[in-house]
Amino acid sequence: MSAYPETVVDKILQVTLQSNKFAYLAIDEKGRLVSQGGEIAATGLPQWEPGQSILDEALFLSGYVPMSRDYEFIAAFQAGNGPIVDIHLFRDQEQIWIILVDKTSDMEWESAARQNANELRLLQQQTQRQPVASDQDTDPHTQFDFFESLNMMALRANDDGSFERLEPVSDRFKRLYPESAESARALYPQQKFPFVENFLVDATEVWEAGDSERRIRSGPWVETDGGCEVALEAIALYWKGNRLLFLEVLDESYRLNQSFLQMGREGVLLNRVLEDEVRKQTREIRAREEEIALRLVCAADSRDDGETGSHIRRLGLYSELIAQHLGWNDADAEEIRIAAPMHDIGKIGIPDHILKKPGQLTESEFEIMKLHPEIGGRILSNSKTPLVQMARDICLGHHEKWDGSGYPHALAGEKIPISARIVAIVDVFDALIHKRVYKDEMPVDKAVALMLEGRGSHFDPDLLDLFIRLKEQMTEIAFDYSNPIGDDLSKAASIIDDIHLLRPGD
Repeated sequence: MSAYPETVVDKILQVTLQSNKFAYLAIDEKGRLVSQGGEIAATGLPQWEPGQSILDEALFLSGYVPMSRDYEFIAAFQAGNGPIVDIHLFRDQEQIWIILVDKTSDMEWESAARQNANELRLLQQQTQRQPVASDQDTDPHTQFDFFESLNMMALRANDDGSFERLEPVSDRFKRLYPESAESARALYPQQKFPFVENFLVDATEVWEAGDSERRIRSGPWVETDGGCEVALEAIALYWKGNRLLFLEVLDESYRLNQSFLQMGREGVLLNRVLEDEVRKQTREIRAREEEIALRLVCAADSRDDGETGSHIRRLGLYSELIAQHLGWNDADAEEIRIAAPMHDIGKIGIPDHILKKPGQLTESEFEIMKLHPEIGGRILSNSKTPLVQMARDICLGHHEKWDGSGYPHALAGEKIPISARIVAIVDVFDALIHKRVYKDEMPVDKAVALMLEGRGSHFDPDLLDLFIRLKEQMTEIAFDYSNPIGDDLSKAASIIDDIHLLRPGD
Protein backbone atom coordinates (compact mmCIF):
# COMPACT_ATOMS: atom_id res chain seq x y z
CA MET A 1 0.00 0.00 0.00
CA SER A 2 1.48 3.36 -1.08
CA ALA A 3 1.90 6.12 1.53
CA TYR A 4 0.59 8.61 -1.04
CA PRO A 5 -2.96 9.05 -2.37
CA GLU A 6 -3.55 7.43 -5.76
CA THR A 7 -4.14 10.83 -7.37
CA VAL A 8 -0.70 12.00 -6.18
CA VAL A 9 0.99 8.83 -7.43
CA ASP A 10 -0.75 9.19 -10.81
CA LYS A 11 0.33 12.84 -11.06
CA ILE A 12 3.96 12.00 -10.20
CA LEU A 13 3.94 9.31 -12.89
CA GLN A 14 2.39 11.70 -15.41
CA VAL A 15 4.97 14.43 -14.72
CA THR A 16 7.84 11.92 -14.90
CA LEU A 17 6.72 10.53 -18.26
CA GLN A 18 6.21 14.03 -19.66
CA SER A 19 9.64 15.18 -18.48
CA ASN A 20 11.74 12.25 -19.70
CA LYS A 21 11.77 10.14 -22.82
CA PHE A 22 10.94 6.55 -21.94
CA ALA A 23 10.43 3.16 -23.50
CA TYR A 24 9.25 -0.18 -22.24
CA LEU A 25 9.69 -3.84 -23.10
CA ALA A 26 7.86 -6.91 -21.90
CA ILE A 27 9.67 -10.24 -22.17
CA ASP A 28 9.09 -13.74 -20.93
CA GLU A 29 11.41 -15.65 -18.57
CA LYS A 30 13.49 -16.86 -21.55
CA GLY A 31 14.11 -13.34 -22.80
CA ARG A 32 11.68 -13.47 -25.74
CA LEU A 33 9.93 -10.22 -26.60
CA VAL A 34 6.21 -10.05 -25.81
CA SER A 35 5.61 -6.36 -26.52
CA GLN A 36 7.39 -3.02 -26.65
CA GLY A 37 6.43 0.63 -26.78
CA GLY A 38 7.37 4.20 -26.02
CA GLU A 39 10.34 5.88 -27.66
CA ILE A 40 12.39 2.76 -28.38
CA ALA A 41 14.55 4.45 -31.04
CA ALA A 42 15.45 7.34 -28.67
CA THR A 43 16.88 4.88 -26.13
CA GLY A 44 19.25 3.41 -28.73
CA LEU A 45 17.56 -0.01 -28.69
CA PRO A 46 16.67 -1.83 -31.94
CA GLN A 47 13.12 -2.72 -32.96
CA TRP A 48 12.76 -6.41 -32.12
CA GLU A 49 10.03 -8.71 -33.42
CA PRO A 50 7.58 -10.36 -30.99
CA GLY A 51 8.83 -13.82 -30.06
CA GLN A 52 12.46 -12.88 -30.79
CA SER A 53 15.02 -13.46 -28.03
CA ILE A 54 16.61 -10.12 -27.18
CA LEU A 55 19.24 -11.24 -24.67
CA ASP A 56 22.00 -11.68 -27.26
CA GLU A 57 21.68 -8.01 -28.27
CA ALA A 58 20.58 -6.55 -24.92
CA LEU A 59 23.53 -8.02 -23.02
CA PHE A 60 22.92 -5.73 -20.02
CA LEU A 61 19.82 -7.82 -19.24
CA SER A 62 21.57 -11.20 -19.33
CA GLY A 63 22.54 -11.08 -15.67
CA TYR A 64 19.00 -10.23 -14.55
CA VAL A 65 16.86 -12.64 -16.62
CA PRO A 66 15.35 -14.85 -15.32
CA MET A 67 14.76 -12.54 -12.35
CA SER A 68 15.59 -13.80 -8.88
CA ARG A 69 13.82 -10.84 -7.23
CA ASP A 70 10.60 -9.00 -7.91
CA TYR A 71 12.36 -5.71 -8.69
CA GLU A 72 15.77 -4.68 -10.00
CA PHE A 73 17.22 -1.25 -10.78
CA ILE A 74 20.13 -0.33 -13.06
CA ALA A 75 21.15 3.32 -12.65
CA ALA A 76 22.68 5.56 -15.35
CA PHE A 77 23.28 2.84 -17.96
CA GLN A 78 24.77 3.86 -21.30
CA ALA A 79 25.13 1.47 -24.25
CA GLY A 80 27.97 2.71 -26.49
CA ASN A 81 27.31 6.31 -27.52
CA GLY A 82 23.59 6.09 -26.75
CA PRO A 83 21.63 8.05 -24.15
CA ILE A 84 22.03 7.53 -20.40
CA VAL A 85 19.01 5.68 -19.03
CA ASP A 86 17.75 4.39 -15.69
CA ILE A 87 16.43 0.85 -16.09
CA HIS A 88 13.66 -0.57 -13.89
CA LEU A 89 12.86 -4.29 -14.07
CA PHE A 90 9.91 -5.88 -12.32
CA ARG A 91 8.00 -9.10 -12.52
CA ASP A 92 4.30 -9.21 -13.44
CA GLN A 93 2.83 -12.71 -13.45
CA GLU A 94 4.69 -14.56 -16.25
CA GLN A 95 6.19 -11.43 -17.80
CA ILE A 96 9.15 -9.22 -16.98
CA TRP A 97 8.67 -5.51 -17.61
CA ILE A 98 11.69 -3.37 -18.48
CA ILE A 99 11.18 0.39 -18.18
CA LEU A 100 13.91 2.66 -19.59
CA VAL A 101 13.81 6.34 -18.58
CA ASP A 102 16.15 8.73 -20.43
CA LYS A 103 18.24 10.60 -17.83
CA THR A 104 20.76 12.19 -20.20
CA SER A 105 19.45 15.73 -19.89
CA ASP A 106 19.10 15.35 -16.10
CA MET A 107 22.74 14.34 -15.75
CA GLU A 108 23.91 17.15 -18.05
CA TRP A 109 21.87 19.63 -15.98
CA GLU A 110 23.29 18.22 -12.77
CA SER A 111 26.86 18.55 -14.09
CA ALA A 112 26.27 22.15 -15.18
CA ALA A 113 24.65 22.99 -11.84
CA ARG A 114 27.59 21.49 -9.95
CA GLN A 115 30.04 23.56 -12.02
CA ASN A 116 28.05 26.75 -11.39
CA ALA A 117 27.94 25.98 -7.66
CA ASN A 118 31.71 25.48 -7.55
CA GLU A 119 32.31 28.80 -9.27
CA LEU A 120 29.89 30.51 -6.89
CA ARG A 121 31.71 29.06 -3.87
CA LEU A 122 35.03 30.34 -5.22
CA LEU A 123 33.55 33.78 -5.69
CA GLN A 124 32.08 33.75 -2.16
CA GLN A 125 35.45 32.78 -0.67
CA GLN A 126 37.15 35.59 -2.55
CA THR A 127 34.52 38.12 -1.43
CA GLN A 128 34.73 37.05 2.24
CA ARG A 129 38.53 37.17 2.39
CA GLN A 130 39.14 40.45 0.52
CA PRO A 131 37.62 43.96 0.48
CA VAL A 132 35.94 45.00 -2.73
CA ALA A 133 38.48 46.44 -5.15
CA SER A 134 37.79 49.30 -7.51
CA ASP A 135 38.02 48.89 -11.26
CA GLN A 136 41.19 51.00 -11.14
CA ASP A 137 42.91 48.50 -8.84
CA THR A 138 45.72 47.20 -11.06
CA ASP A 139 47.42 45.07 -8.40
CA PRO A 140 45.72 41.69 -8.51
CA HIS A 141 47.89 40.08 -5.81
CA THR A 142 45.35 40.28 -3.03
CA GLN A 143 42.55 39.06 -5.31
CA PHE A 144 43.98 35.54 -5.39
CA ASP A 145 44.39 34.64 -1.73
CA PHE A 146 41.70 32.00 -1.91
CA PHE A 147 43.80 29.92 -4.31
CA GLU A 148 46.09 29.02 -1.42
CA SER A 149 43.41 26.77 0.01
CA LEU A 150 42.69 25.24 -3.38
CA ASN A 151 46.25 24.13 -4.19
CA MET A 152 46.35 26.54 -7.11
CA MET A 153 49.16 28.92 -8.06
CA ALA A 154 48.31 32.13 -9.92
CA LEU A 155 50.84 33.61 -12.37
CA ARG A 156 50.77 36.72 -14.55
CA ALA A 157 52.52 36.62 -17.94
CA ASN A 158 55.12 39.29 -18.75
CA ASP A 159 56.02 40.53 -22.21
CA ASP A 160 59.44 38.81 -22.16
CA GLY A 161 57.92 35.31 -21.69
CA SER A 162 58.51 35.16 -17.96
CA PHE A 163 55.82 35.01 -15.31
CA GLU A 164 55.25 36.90 -12.08
CA ARG A 165 53.88 35.00 -9.11
CA LEU A 166 50.72 36.34 -7.50
CA GLU A 167 50.53 35.89 -3.73
CA PRO A 168 50.20 33.59 -1.94
CA VAL A 169 51.53 30.11 -2.87
CA SER A 170 50.41 26.97 -1.07
CA ASP A 171 52.89 24.72 0.69
CA ARG A 172 52.10 22.00 -1.87
CA PHE A 173 53.36 24.19 -4.71
CA LYS A 174 56.41 25.31 -2.73
CA ARG A 175 57.46 21.65 -2.49
CA LEU A 176 56.60 20.92 -6.09
CA TYR A 177 58.05 24.13 -7.52
CA PRO A 178 60.60 25.55 -4.99
CA GLU A 179 61.47 28.56 -7.16
CA SER A 180 57.93 29.85 -6.71
CA ALA A 181 58.65 30.62 -3.04
CA GLU A 182 60.89 33.49 -4.06
CA SER A 183 58.39 36.28 -4.69
CA ALA A 184 60.80 38.65 -6.48
CA ARG A 185 62.04 36.08 -8.93
CA ALA A 186 60.82 35.85 -12.51
CA LEU A 187 59.42 32.38 -13.08
CA TYR A 188 59.41 30.16 -16.13
CA PRO A 189 56.88 27.39 -15.49
CA GLN A 190 57.31 26.26 -19.11
CA GLN A 191 60.86 25.22 -18.23
CA LYS A 192 59.89 23.52 -14.99
CA PHE A 193 56.91 21.78 -16.59
CA PRO A 194 57.55 21.04 -20.32
CA PHE A 195 53.86 20.25 -20.75
CA VAL A 196 53.09 23.93 -20.03
CA GLU A 197 55.23 25.07 -22.97
CA ASN A 198 52.84 23.42 -25.42
CA PHE A 199 49.81 24.76 -23.56
CA LEU A 200 51.13 28.35 -23.81
CA VAL A 201 50.63 28.26 -27.60
CA ASP A 202 46.86 28.04 -27.04
CA ALA A 203 46.96 30.33 -24.02
CA THR A 204 48.62 33.11 -26.06
CA GLU A 205 45.69 33.09 -28.48
CA VAL A 206 43.30 33.70 -25.58
CA TRP A 207 45.43 36.51 -24.16
CA GLU A 208 45.88 38.24 -27.51
CA ALA A 209 42.14 38.09 -28.15
CA GLY A 210 41.53 39.95 -24.86
CA ASP A 211 38.31 38.01 -24.28
CA SER A 212 37.63 38.04 -20.53
CA GLU A 213 34.80 35.50 -20.83
CA ARG A 214 36.93 32.83 -22.47
CA ARG A 215 39.09 30.38 -20.56
CA ILE A 216 40.87 27.23 -21.66
CA ARG A 217 42.15 24.19 -19.78
CA SER A 218 45.16 22.09 -20.62
CA GLY A 219 43.76 18.81 -19.36
CA PRO A 220 45.66 16.80 -16.69
CA TRP A 221 49.32 15.91 -16.82
CA VAL A 222 51.46 14.11 -14.21
CA GLU A 223 54.57 15.29 -12.36
CA THR A 224 56.58 13.70 -9.51
CA ASP A 225 56.64 15.14 -6.00
CA GLY A 226 58.91 13.34 -3.54
CA GLY A 227 58.56 10.06 -5.40
CA CYS A 228 54.77 10.38 -5.65
CA GLU A 229 52.87 11.15 -8.82
CA VAL A 230 50.92 14.41 -8.79
CA ALA A 231 48.37 15.40 -11.41
CA LEU A 232 48.24 19.05 -12.49
CA GLU A 233 46.14 21.14 -14.84
CA ALA A 234 46.76 24.59 -16.33
CA ILE A 235 44.07 27.24 -16.89
CA ALA A 236 44.55 30.40 -18.97
CA LEU A 237 42.32 33.48 -19.03
CA TYR A 238 42.43 37.24 -19.64
CA TRP A 239 41.23 39.42 -16.74
CA LYS A 240 41.35 43.22 -16.34
CA GLY A 241 44.29 43.57 -18.70
CA ASN A 242 46.20 40.71 -17.07
CA ARG A 243 47.29 37.56 -18.87
CA LEU A 244 46.76 34.98 -16.15
CA LEU A 245 47.92 31.40 -15.85
CA PHE A 246 46.71 29.15 -13.03
CA LEU A 247 48.37 25.85 -12.14
CA GLU A 248 46.19 23.52 -10.10
CA VAL A 249 47.01 20.31 -8.24
CA LEU A 250 44.27 17.80 -8.97
CA ASP A 251 43.75 15.63 -5.93
CA GLU A 252 40.46 13.90 -5.22
CA SER A 253 38.77 15.07 -8.42
CA TYR A 254 41.54 13.59 -10.57
CA ARG A 255 41.46 10.26 -8.75
CA LEU A 256 37.69 10.22 -9.16
CA ASN A 257 38.02 10.91 -12.88
CA GLN A 258 40.68 8.21 -13.13
CA SER A 259 38.28 5.80 -11.45
CA PHE A 260 35.51 6.71 -13.91
CA LEU A 261 37.89 6.35 -16.86
CA GLN A 262 39.09 2.99 -15.59
CA MET A 263 35.52 1.81 -15.16
CA GLY A 264 34.82 3.01 -18.68
CA ARG A 265 37.85 1.17 -20.06
CA GLU A 266 36.88 -1.98 -18.21
CA GLY A 267 33.33 -1.63 -19.53
CA VAL A 268 34.62 -1.25 -23.09
CA LEU A 269 36.91 -4.25 -22.61
CA LEU A 270 34.07 -6.34 -21.21
CA ASN A 271 31.81 -5.34 -24.10
CA ARG A 272 34.53 -6.32 -26.56
CA VAL A 273 35.00 -9.68 -24.85
CA LEU A 274 31.24 -10.28 -24.92
CA GLU A 275 30.99 -9.14 -28.55
CA ASP A 276 33.89 -11.44 -29.53
CA GLU A 277 32.19 -14.32 -27.74
CA VAL A 278 28.88 -13.58 -29.49
CA ARG A 279 30.66 -13.42 -32.86
CA LYS A 280 32.46 -16.69 -32.09
CA GLN A 281 29.23 -18.42 -31.15
CA THR A 282 27.51 -16.95 -34.22
CA ARG A 283 30.28 -18.31 -36.46
CA GLU A 284 29.96 -21.73 -34.85
CA ILE A 285 26.18 -21.73 -35.31
CA ARG A 286 26.57 -20.58 -38.91
CA ALA A 287 29.12 -23.33 -39.59
CA ARG A 288 26.73 -25.96 -38.19
CA GLU A 289 23.86 -24.56 -40.26
CA GLU A 290 26.00 -24.60 -43.41
CA GLU A 291 27.09 -28.19 -42.76
CA ILE A 292 23.47 -29.35 -42.32
CA ALA A 293 22.41 -27.47 -45.45
CA LEU A 294 25.19 -29.01 -47.53
CA ARG A 295 24.35 -32.48 -46.26
CA LEU A 296 20.72 -31.99 -47.28
CA VAL A 297 21.76 -30.74 -50.70
CA CYS A 298 24.13 -33.67 -51.15
CA ALA A 299 21.31 -36.07 -50.25
CA ALA A 300 19.16 -34.59 -53.02
CA ASP A 301 22.04 -34.42 -55.52
CA SER A 302 22.78 -38.10 -55.09
CA ARG A 303 19.54 -38.77 -57.00
CA ASP A 304 19.69 -35.95 -59.54
CA ASP A 305 22.33 -36.34 -62.23
CA GLY A 306 21.46 -32.99 -63.75
CA GLU A 307 22.94 -30.93 -60.90
CA THR A 308 26.65 -30.57 -60.18
CA GLY A 309 28.49 -29.51 -57.05
CA SER A 310 29.86 -26.52 -58.94
CA HIS A 311 26.36 -25.40 -59.95
CA ILE A 312 25.24 -25.50 -56.32
CA ARG A 313 28.30 -23.54 -55.22
CA ARG A 314 27.86 -20.93 -57.95
CA LEU A 315 24.18 -20.47 -57.17
CA GLY A 316 25.00 -19.44 -53.61
CA LEU A 317 27.75 -17.03 -54.69
CA TYR A 318 25.58 -15.38 -57.38
CA SER A 319 22.79 -14.85 -54.84
CA GLU A 320 25.15 -13.47 -52.19
CA LEU A 321 26.57 -10.95 -54.69
CA ILE A 322 23.10 -9.62 -55.55
CA ALA A 323 22.13 -9.44 -51.88
CA GLN A 324 25.25 -7.42 -51.07
CA HIS A 325 24.46 -4.90 -53.81
CA LEU A 326 20.89 -4.65 -52.51
CA GLY A 327 22.37 -3.42 -49.22
CA TRP A 328 21.66 -6.55 -47.17
CA ASN A 329 23.73 -6.89 -44.03
CA ASP A 330 26.52 -9.46 -43.93
CA ALA A 331 24.50 -12.02 -41.96
CA ASP A 332 21.54 -11.99 -44.40
CA ALA A 333 23.81 -12.08 -47.46
CA GLU A 334 25.60 -15.06 -45.93
CA GLU A 335 22.27 -16.78 -45.28
CA ILE A 336 21.17 -16.59 -48.93
CA ARG A 337 24.55 -18.00 -50.00
CA ILE A 338 23.86 -21.06 -47.85
CA ALA A 339 20.10 -21.26 -48.50
CA ALA A 340 20.12 -20.83 -52.29
CA PRO A 341 21.72 -24.24 -53.02
CA MET A 342 18.72 -25.89 -51.29
CA HIS A 343 16.32 -24.56 -53.96
CA ASP A 344 15.74 -27.99 -55.54
CA ILE A 345 15.93 -30.14 -52.40
CA GLY A 346 12.32 -31.18 -53.03
CA LYS A 347 13.48 -33.24 -56.03
CA ILE A 348 14.43 -35.89 -53.50
CA GLY A 349 10.71 -36.77 -53.54
CA ILE A 350 10.39 -37.06 -57.35
CA PRO A 351 10.33 -40.64 -58.74
CA ASP A 352 13.55 -41.79 -60.44
CA HIS A 353 11.85 -42.59 -63.76
CA ILE A 354 11.01 -38.89 -64.07
CA LEU A 355 13.98 -37.33 -62.32
CA LYS A 356 16.51 -39.42 -64.28
CA LYS A 357 14.68 -39.47 -67.60
CA PRO A 358 16.85 -38.34 -70.53
CA GLY A 359 15.41 -35.73 -72.82
CA GLN A 360 12.04 -33.98 -72.76
CA LEU A 361 9.40 -34.75 -70.12
CA THR A 362 5.81 -35.46 -71.09
CA GLU A 363 3.11 -33.09 -69.90
CA SER A 364 2.02 -35.48 -67.13
CA GLU A 365 5.63 -36.10 -66.09
CA PHE A 366 6.26 -32.37 -65.99
CA GLU A 367 3.23 -31.91 -63.71
CA ILE A 368 4.81 -34.37 -61.28
CA MET A 369 8.16 -32.59 -61.59
CA LYS A 370 6.40 -29.35 -60.68
CA LEU A 371 5.63 -30.82 -57.24
CA HIS A 372 9.25 -30.48 -56.10
CA PRO A 373 8.91 -26.90 -54.74
CA GLU A 374 6.12 -27.95 -52.37
CA ILE A 375 8.00 -31.10 -51.35
CA GLY A 376 11.03 -28.96 -50.49
CA GLY A 377 8.81 -26.48 -48.66
CA ARG A 378 7.41 -29.28 -46.47
CA ILE A 379 10.88 -30.62 -45.72
CA LEU A 380 11.99 -27.17 -44.53
CA SER A 381 8.74 -26.06 -42.85
CA ASN A 382 8.08 -25.23 -39.18
CA SER A 383 11.63 -24.06 -38.47
CA LYS A 384 12.41 -21.09 -36.25
CA THR A 385 15.87 -20.72 -37.80
CA PRO A 386 16.06 -17.74 -40.20
CA LEU A 387 18.35 -19.66 -42.55
CA VAL A 388 15.92 -22.56 -42.92
CA GLN A 389 12.99 -20.16 -43.25
CA MET A 390 14.78 -18.43 -46.12
CA ALA A 391 15.58 -21.79 -47.74
CA ARG A 392 11.88 -22.70 -47.52
CA ASP A 393 10.91 -19.43 -49.21
CA ILE A 394 13.38 -20.15 -51.99
CA CYS A 395 12.16 -23.73 -52.43
CA LEU A 396 8.54 -22.63 -52.73
CA GLY A 397 9.15 -19.51 -54.80
CA HIS A 398 12.01 -20.00 -57.25
CA HIS A 399 9.62 -21.21 -60.01
CA GLU A 400 7.07 -18.46 -59.43
CA LYS A 401 6.94 -15.73 -62.09
CA TRP A 402 6.70 -11.97 -61.71
CA ASP A 403 3.46 -11.90 -63.75
CA GLY A 404 1.83 -14.66 -61.66
CA SER A 405 2.03 -17.44 -64.26
CA GLY A 406 4.52 -19.59 -62.37
CA TYR A 407 4.05 -22.46 -59.93
CA PRO A 408 3.21 -23.85 -57.40
CA HIS A 409 0.98 -21.01 -56.09
CA ALA A 410 0.88 -18.54 -59.02
CA LEU A 411 2.26 -15.76 -56.84
CA ALA A 412 2.96 -12.43 -58.55
CA GLY A 413 5.22 -9.42 -58.01
CA GLU A 414 6.46 -8.69 -54.52
CA LYS A 415 4.27 -11.43 -53.04
CA ILE A 416 7.10 -13.72 -54.15
CA PRO A 417 9.83 -13.58 -51.45
CA ILE A 418 12.79 -11.56 -52.68
CA SER A 419 15.19 -14.42 -51.92
CA ALA A 420 13.22 -16.63 -54.33
CA ARG A 421 13.16 -13.89 -56.99
CA ILE A 422 16.96 -13.64 -56.78
CA VAL A 423 17.46 -17.40 -57.09
CA ALA A 424 15.02 -17.61 -60.02
CA ILE A 425 17.31 -15.30 -62.01
CA VAL A 426 20.67 -16.85 -61.17
CA ASP A 427 19.41 -20.44 -61.49
CA VAL A 428 18.29 -19.86 -65.09
CA PHE A 429 21.45 -17.90 -65.93
CA ASP A 430 23.77 -20.64 -64.68
CA ALA A 431 21.79 -23.36 -66.45
CA LEU A 432 21.91 -21.51 -69.78
CA ILE A 433 25.65 -20.75 -69.86
CA HIS A 434 26.91 -24.19 -68.79
CA LYS A 435 27.06 -27.37 -70.82
CA ARG A 436 24.76 -30.29 -70.15
CA VAL A 437 24.88 -33.69 -71.79
CA TYR A 438 21.85 -32.84 -73.92
CA LYS A 439 22.92 -29.29 -74.84
CA ASP A 440 25.94 -27.06 -75.42
CA GLU A 441 26.71 -24.02 -73.30
CA MET A 442 25.22 -20.69 -74.39
CA PRO A 443 27.39 -17.54 -74.62
CA VAL A 444 26.81 -15.16 -71.72
CA ASP A 445 25.55 -12.28 -73.90
CA LYS A 446 23.09 -14.54 -75.68
CA ALA A 447 21.85 -15.95 -72.37
CA VAL A 448 21.36 -12.42 -70.99
CA ALA A 449 19.50 -11.38 -74.14
CA LEU A 450 17.21 -14.39 -73.77
CA MET A 451 16.58 -13.59 -70.11
CA LEU A 452 15.70 -9.99 -71.00
CA GLU A 453 12.72 -11.36 -72.93
CA GLY A 454 11.37 -12.42 -69.53
CA ARG A 455 11.89 -9.01 -67.86
CA GLY A 456 8.66 -8.04 -66.11
CA SER A 457 6.97 -11.34 -66.99
CA HIS A 458 9.23 -14.10 -65.72
CA PHE A 459 11.70 -12.04 -63.69
CA ASP A 460 11.50 -9.12 -61.25
CA PRO A 461 12.50 -6.23 -63.56
CA ASP A 462 14.53 -4.32 -60.97
CA LEU A 463 16.43 -7.41 -59.82
CA LEU A 464 17.11 -8.40 -63.42
CA ASP A 465 18.49 -4.91 -64.12
CA LEU A 466 20.79 -5.23 -61.12
CA PHE A 467 21.85 -8.70 -62.27
CA ILE A 468 22.77 -7.28 -65.69
CA ARG A 469 24.81 -4.48 -64.11
CA LEU A 470 26.72 -7.20 -62.26
CA LYS A 471 27.15 -9.32 -65.39
CA GLU A 472 30.95 -9.16 -65.38
CA GLN A 473 31.19 -10.27 -61.75
CA MET A 474 28.59 -12.98 -62.37
CA THR A 475 30.63 -14.23 -65.32
CA GLU A 476 33.77 -14.38 -63.17
CA ILE A 477 31.93 -16.54 -60.62
CA ALA A 478 30.51 -18.71 -63.42
CA PHE A 479 33.89 -19.64 -64.80
CA ASP A 480 36.00 -19.49 -61.63
CA TYR A 481 33.79 -22.30 -60.27
CA SER A 482 33.22 -24.14 -63.54
CA ASN A 483 33.23 -27.94 -63.47
CA PRO A 484 32.96 -29.84 -66.77
CA ILE A 485 30.26 -32.49 -66.89
CA GLY A 486 31.48 -36.07 -66.95
CA ASP A 487 30.16 -38.92 -69.07
CA ASP A 488 28.32 -40.29 -66.03
CA LEU A 489 26.00 -37.26 -66.00
CA SER A 490 23.71 -38.54 -68.71
CA LYS A 491 20.45 -37.07 -67.47
CA ALA A 492 19.24 -33.46 -67.36
CA ALA A 493 15.96 -33.30 -65.47
CA SER A 494 16.94 -30.22 -63.44
CA ILE A 495 17.31 -27.95 -66.45
CA ILE A 496 14.28 -29.06 -68.45
CA ASP A 497 11.77 -27.17 -66.33
CA ASP A 498 13.91 -23.99 -66.61
CA ILE A 499 13.78 -24.19 -70.41
CA HIS A 500 10.00 -24.74 -70.18
CA LEU A 501 9.74 -21.55 -68.14
CA LEU A 502 11.67 -19.47 -70.64
CA ARG A 503 9.98 -20.86 -73.76
CA PRO A 504 6.54 -22.24 -72.98
CA GLY A 505 5.41 -24.80 -75.50
CA ASP A 506 8.91 -25.88 -76.59
